[in-house]
Amino acid sequence: MVAQILDGRKISVSVLESVKQRVEGLQESGIHPTLCFVTIGESEPALMYVSRLEKLAARVGISVCRRSLPFDVSLDDLDSEVASLNAADYVDGILVQMPLPPHLTSVDLSIIIDPRKDVDGLTVHNAGKLYLGMSGQVPSTAVAMTHILHVSGIEPAGKHAVVVGRSKVVGHPVAELLLRCDATVTVAHRATRDLGAVTRGADILMVGAGEPHLITLDMVKPGVVIVDAGINPTESGVVGDVDFEACREVASAITPVPGGVGPVTNAIVLRNLVDSAEQRFG
Repeated sequence: MVAQILDGRKISVSVLESVKQRVEGLQESGIHPTLCFVTIGESEPALMYVSRLEKLAARVGISVCRRSLPFDVSLDDLDSEVASLNAADYVDGILVQMPLPPHLTSVDLSIIIDPRKDVDGLTVHNAGKLYLGMSGQVPSTAVAMTHILHVSGIEPAGKHAVVVGRSKVVGHPVAELLLRCDATVTVAHRATRDLGAVTRGADILMVGAGEPHLITLDMVKPGVVIVDAGINPTESGVVGDVDFEACREVASAITPVPGGVGPVTNAIVLRNLVDSAEQRFG
């Protein structure tokens, strides 16, 4: 068996086409959706990501602004900067770019961003809505992972889905989204004993642990569907959390890295931004 490649670049195109149409509709009413990045320090990967998303936003008519803060910015100063963006009528989405410096945490962000403008689902308000099954902003990577399943005709209902990773922006939310789809969900992580024994039971394997090639051939069963959200720079290039070349020989479907979850995540961020803009103007 050779796996079907779940091409995130192709999947993202349809999301972006829909986003562009919705932006054009807003612009006809004099509304110009705007996303604002808050960058902290000079992290090269973070700045590259911001530049990439700026170009993507321009293609669909979304305006982008940046606010740059020093690496040693205090929580009070970050709070003040975000508060000014919360109050700015022209801003529909706020993204504080990761990784954060050691003295700040995602918990700090969870209480200072306006929930409507929280396009990556970090706030307590949106996390609570996700847990309760209510409509709200959901972390874009988690949405991208389940969207890939949906558009590929892969139905989670009744299947055993194993999520590897328990971060607040990938593992936790993707597990909640899978539960909404009536999957039976197991969440595994670094402290899981005999991780392979758990992952071999997966019909659908969703991985976001941040460890290159954590999932190897002996850890998956034939026919499994694998969605890999890992992005790990190595000397040989960017690789995922899954050994793609080995696992594609037994999986029924698998996302590549790069070119899998990443492009869809970027498109979902912009879709979330348009959701916010439409809420503001009814």
